[in-house]
Amino acid sequence: MAGVDEKSRRWVASVLALVGIGLILAGIALLVQHERQLEGPLNPPPTVSIEHRTAAQAIQRVLVLVLVLFGIFSVVSYAFLRWSRRFRQWLLYKPRPATPDSDVWAMHRLPAEDEGLDPTEDRPGDES
Repeated sequence: MAGVDEKSRRWVASVLALVGIGLILAGIALLVQHERQLEGPLNPPPTVSIEHRTAAQAIQRVLVLVLVLFGIFSVVSYAFLRWSRRFRQWLLYKPRPATPDSDVWAMHRLPAEDEGLDPTEDRPGDES
């Protein structure tokens, strides 16, 4: 998303993540509702052969595994993108210019010079 500022990029990612979570929750709710309708008091559970039941359970396991892998992929991708941005900033970081050190002593002022006192004189209250 070149040319889009970071705030808008995060907002779009947040909205897409919320929509994805909403779709997953809606799918789970529809699945639970469908199972409740099938097992209601008016509808006895249908007789299904064991082969069909095991095939359905295998498909269900595969779908759950795909969902888990997609979640892991999403988290890892997000972490990699954040890391790569920080690494790129670190690579392109221009070091700060060095502090001028040609005449360090000229930049240094003694506290006595600021007060107009001679630093070699004894100060009042100095008992050493």
